Amino acid sequence: MIYKKIILLFFIIQSLEASSVDKMLNNISNANKDSIKSQNKVNKYADESERIFDEYSRLSKELAEQNVYNEQIKLFIATQNKEIPKLQQQLKEITQTHKKILPLMLEMLATLEKLLKVDTPFLYNERQSRINNLKSYLSNSNVNISEQYRMLMDSYKTEYSYARNIEVYRDKFNDDDSRTVDFLRIGRSAFYYQTLDLQESGIYDLENRKWIILDKKYNQDVSKAIKMARKKIAPDFLTLPIFSAEVSK
Repeated sequence: MIYKKIILLFFIIQSLEASSVDKMLNNISNANKDSIKSQNKVNKYADESERIFDEYSRLSKELAEQNVYNEQIKLFIATQNKEIPKLQQQLKEITQTHKKILPLMLEMLATLEKLLKVDTPFLYNERQSRINNLKSYLSNSNVNISEQYRMLMDSYKTEYSYARNIEVYRDKFNDDDSRTVDFLRIGRSAFYYQTLDLQESGIYDLENRKWIILDKKYNQDVSKAIKMARKKIAPDFLTLPIFSAEVSK
C-alpha cells in the first residue's frame, strides 16, 4: 500500500515537472519572439538612423558649397559695383560719340553723292544704288551705328579703288541711245566707249560733261586697251587721247 502511494506521488511529481517544463518552454519561446521583434525594431531604427545621417552629410556638403558660391557672388557683386561708375561714364561717352559721328556719316554720304554728280559717269547706276542703300541703312534705327559706319567706309574704299585700276564693262550707251557698247575706265582720269563693231570710239569730256567721238585712228588703241583690261592680251603701251579737266568742288 505504501509502495503504491510512493508510485502515485512519483507520477504526480513527474506530471508537475512536465507541466513546469512546458510552461518554461512556452515562456522561452515567447521571449524569443519578443526578442526577434525587438531586434527587428533595432535594425529598422539603425537603418533609419544611417539614412538620416547620410542625408545630413549630403545637406551639409551642399550647404558648404552654397556658402562658397554665395561668397563668390558677393565678390562679383562688389566688383561690379565698383565698375558701375566706369560703365556709366563709358555709356555717356558712347552717347556723345554717337551724337558726333552721325552728322559726320551724313556729311560723308553727301560727299559721295556730290562725287557721283561731278565724276565721270562710269558705273553710274551701280554707284547710285550703293548710295541709295546707304541712305536707307543710315535712316534705319535697327542697324547699329558701327554697322552703318562700316558700310559707309566700304563704299569709300570702293570709290578709292577706282583710281587704282582699269575696268571694262558692257552696257547700254545712255537713256537716249540704246546701243550696247563697251565702256573702258582707266583709273579716274579717262573714260571711253567703243561700239561692238569696233568702228566708233569716244571719250568723256568731264569739263563739258559730254561724249566726244574720237578719230577713227584711235579705234585700234581703244580696242587694244579693252583687251588688256579683260586680260586677253599682255599689258603694253597705249596711245590714247586724254582730257585734263579740273573737277569743280
